[in-house]
Amino acid sequence: MNTEVKYFDSTMSGAPSLSGTAGALIGVLDACLVDGFGSVTVDSLVVASNVVTATVSAGHQFAMVGNTGPVIRIAGASPSGLNGDWRVTVTSSTVFTFATSGIGDQTATGTISAKRAPAGFSKAFSGTNKAAYRADDVTGTRLYCRIDDSTTTYARIRGYEAMDNVDTVTSGYGVFPTDAQISGGGYVYKSSAASAATRAWTLFSDGRIIYFFCDAATGAQYVGGFLFGDIDSYQSPDAYNSLLLYSTTASGWSGLYAFNSTFGCVLARSYTQLGGSILSSRYSHGKAAQLGSGYQAYPAPVDNSVHVWPVECWESTTLARGMMPGLWNPLHNASLSQGQVVEDFPQLPGRTLVAQIIYNSGQQAMFDLTGPWR
Repeated sequence: MNTEVKYFDSTMSGAPSLSGTAGALIGVLDACLVDGFGSVTVDSLVVASNVVTATVSAGHQFAMVGNTGPVIRIAGASPSGLNGDWRVTVTSSTVFTFATSGIGDQTATGTISAKRAPAGFSKAFSGTNKAAYRADDVTGTRLYCRIDDSTTTYARIRGYEAMDNVDTVTSGYGVFPTDAQISGGGYVYKSSAASAATRAWTLFSDGRIIYFFCDAATGAQYVGGFLFGDIDSYQSPDAYNSLLLYSTTASGWSGLYAFNSTFGCVLARSYTQLGGSILSSRYSHGKAAQLGSGYQAYPAPVDNSVHVWPVECWESTTLARGMMPGLWNPLHNASLSQGQVVEDFPQLPGRTLVAQIIYNSGQQAMFDLTGPWR
């Protein structure tokens, strides 16, 4: 089963807290992207007929989302073939299982642990309340996402083609957005209050792109957050199909919801692979002016189901560059609730999608939790 796609949120056991304090965002990103979280001790790991059964007598607190289980990282087991990332099926509060092959029936030995597997990024450079993250997947662009989380209610964000350290771009390589494009922006809105009051958050990733949302102003509006990473480009190879979407003011909303708009969104370079960063927009079903605002009743009267449509990424507003991986546009009257699970769409059989509010309750997105996205 696919283990690339991972989903995290602030309600999960062991999840770090996001607040209006310096360094809080980096704490969340470290846990989700690099380290994983929610580690528990596995009391037994038994292989029988290519199915592994893990027992955690104290309770593991991992949970299914619809029919899709979380990706769990096993460590410390012998045989070593059991170590690694597995998409599991949770059968009870103390037991989960996963399928394997080539390992004989046996009971594993060792000091065995299990945790939510990280998305698959490295912290390439770091400083006090600063970090530059880079995807581990060598098939992607592996460009850098720099976060400066030195302030309280917001962080600063920017993309780099290459870096010498957390504060310096390698000479001769690009930064996105450029100084002219950023116009004082490049923010991640974390919280409306400079305090330790916690904020809800969610993060979706397939190891090459990050979608991060936070309820910065409270009220389940999820106006804060950012997007960084590789779109699914129409051109292959494409070394600069990395996208960055950010807030243009310190307490501003992320512009993911807006179609036909280059508001706070850039690609590292054009498809020509030349020049510097360029503005970018998104499009989907022609009826919708905004993501998750398709004007059709929910559920759809014709077949009593949920209708979704893919989202396309463009260079400026004139040239289609590729698809937004994992992201789907619900074509309804903003009737889905935060975290609502919908499964087995006609066009996506066997997939689990979850609804994400992206701009108050009026606009929503849906994310595929099953994968693969590409």
